[in-house]
Amino acid sequence: MTTTDTPPPDALPTPLLDLLAAMPELAVALSGGLDSRFLTHAALLAGCRVTALHITGPHMPPRETAEARHWATSRGAAFITVALDPLTIPAIAAGDRDRCYHCKHAAFTALLAQAGPLPLCDGTNADDLTAYRPGLRALRELAVRSPLAEAGLTKANIRALAARTGMDRPDQAARPCLLTRLAYGMRPDAATLARLAAAEGELEDLGLWDFRLRLAPDAPPRLQIGPAHATHDDPAGAARCGDLLRILVRHGFGDAAIDADGPVSGYFDR
Repeated sequence: MTTTDTPPPDALPTPLLDLLAAMPELAVALSGGLDSRFLTHAALLAGCRVTALHITGPHMPPRETAEARHWATSRGAAFITVALDPLTIPAIAAGDRDRCYHCKHAAFTALLAQAGPLPLCDGTNADDLTAYRPGLRALRELAVRSPLAEAGLTKANIRALAARTGMDRPDQAARPCLLTRLAYGMRPDAATLARLAAAEGELEDLGLWDFRLRLAPDAPPRLQIGPAHATHDDPAGAARCGDLLRILVRHGFGDAAIDADGPVSGYFDR
């Protein structure tokens, strides 16, 4: 969408506009996912000055950082990376079930320090409030604002608004941090996370978008492919199976099973 095609701010819902009007300058925790991108997009559309803060570390694929930087700066937002190594946090190093809470708390503590006097907002949506999201406790404790959730916007609302207001990739699939690829109880290490990031990056280049490469103790790796692929040219079909396996072998996951039987989100929380 060109500058002359930019929709007016009133293309956004009034509750969201009212929230943003109270924050003419704000910091957004920009992971590069759909929700935080839409919040940044909406804030810019509403005339806010936005500083996008992005966590880096062994749990975040470098390509996602590069994509987030390009996306934010090309739209006029300031972009700042904040380094965090969650592997130094005992609960995360041990693979505890509450690792997401501890990771979120450490990440947003660092982001708040970087944000300084600016209100810090994240992309939590209204659906997240009724789902299993242990990290939400950290956001509440740290008084991080969640304008999308506060405005009552669901994921479906956000996709529709993103498309209506010209934001790219309104159908973007979720890509949570690499720690979620490991079963609870597994001790993460930087080398394994780097292999996961490299393998998933190549799989994405091959055409997958809704997938996870999962690791569990005493079990082979599992490449989960979401049901959305069933309605498209199937990247896991016979024609692509050899390419998938070559990527997995190249990164040390040659014994992986391919699972296309169900949703990929929240696998270790079921």
